[in-house]
Amino acid sequence: MKLNAKLDVDVLALQQDDEVTCLLTFEAPVPADVADRPGETLIMVVDRSGSMQGEPLDAVRSSLHALLDRVKPQDIFGVVTFDDTATVSVPARPIRDHHVPTVHSLIEGIQSGGSTDLSGGYLLGLSEARRNLGATGATVLMLSDGHANAGITDPNQVGGLATRAHDERITSSTIGIGSGYDETLLNEVATCGSGSHRFAYTPDDASAVVSEEAGDLLSKAIINAFVRIKPTDPALLDGIGTLHDVPRWIETDGAGDKVLVIPLGDLYAGEERELLVHFAVPAVAELGHRQLAEFTIDYVTLPDLASQTITWPMAVNVVPGDEASGRVSDPTVTTARLLAETTRAKKEATEALGHGDSDTAARLMTVQSGLLGAALIAISDDLPAATELRSRLGEEQEQLDKLARGAREQDAFRSRKSFMEDVAMESRGRNDTIRRNRSRGKRDF
Repeated sequence: MKLNAKLDVDVLALQQDDEVTCLLTFEAPVPADVADRPGETLIMVVDRSGSMQGEPLDAVRSSLHALLDRVKPQDIFGVVTFDDTATVSVPARPIRDHHVPTVHSLIEGIQSGGSTDLSGGYLLGLSEARRNLGATGATVLMLSDGHANAGITDPNQVGGLATRAHDERITSSTIGIGSGYDETLLNEVATCGSGSHRFAYTPDDASAVVSEEAGDLLSKAIINAFVRIKPTDPALLDGIGTLHDVPRWIETDGAGDKVLVIPLGDLYAGEERELLVHFAVPAVAELGHRQLAEFTIDYVTLPDLASQTITWPMAVNVVPGDEASGRVSDPTVTTARLLAETTRAKKEATEALGHGDSDTAARLMTVQSGLLGAALIAISDDLPAATELRSRLGEEQEQLDKLARGAREQDAFRSRKSFMEDVAMESRGRNDTIRRNRSRGKRDF
């Protein structure tokens, strides 16, 4: 895995409280397509409640048929369906042990039913995943078009299930279909489960989205990636924050020192991921080179299941205050920070739309668009990365303007789901331009 690390500033002022933002960029390798890669475990959890009758369920069945034709003999595949009760429609086992024509028949036999006990279906999917955990863990991919109206319906409680499952190496991803599903609950499951949340605008979109998500699973290059940050001065630990929406906790290492742990989860072949870490640095009393922290990135590569470690010492120079006053922030880091702040603004707009306040949502997007516009103007032609930075900021500004229009003019439920999908894609630092543009290209506002 490639690691690139940048600081917004690499000099601090002597005897002054200061701040440093660090941008870590990870790029997963693209391994050769080998037939003997470790098997992946994929459990599909499908909503078959009454609202899925007709085109939505037809599209899901078609996507499951297509997925079944893509998996390898060593992959473990299973399907759980739910309405007011949950059922194992296709028992999870390696494809080589399935009679594939029978599995196709079982998929075709999935019929719509009653109400929506989403938690019941999810719990049964997790049970199937635990029963079939392999060397690469397992993934539960849930599809639903509705709101949970039976079983556990509180997003925080269902998210807690996803958190505990992730601790057992089970990733949870979700796909919402149409404009009636509960994006808050499905996004909470994906966030807590270190997976993806996607919005299928129409039943036909569902097939493409399932194909993309399953394709990621079947092309994993990195699994079980963790970032550990050990500050040189333990007092710095409380001043370390993340600007992306990622889980984090503090643990004690073998030397008895406390470290901040941030799980990255799995990365598919060629995936780029960003992590912004902010340090509040108390006044330093001595001039010269100073290491603030050591970053350790642990991960496992596929297909060889080899454990790897990268270490990076984060260091700055402490200089007199008058010298530090002339420092210039790195534009790549400041752009990444502005985009992370934009994602937070989208999250606020999503919450406003949830309360029916489309004016506030539109205003938040308009204000943030103005900030991006100002940043675009400030980019110098002399910067080596000028073209790339302008492209990222310009694309995002265009989308903010569209989202503002959508909040004012379109169905609030659909607009909110568009906002939520953007937040879900960006808040964990995933930099997937192709997928982002494909999803945004479906918007008609």
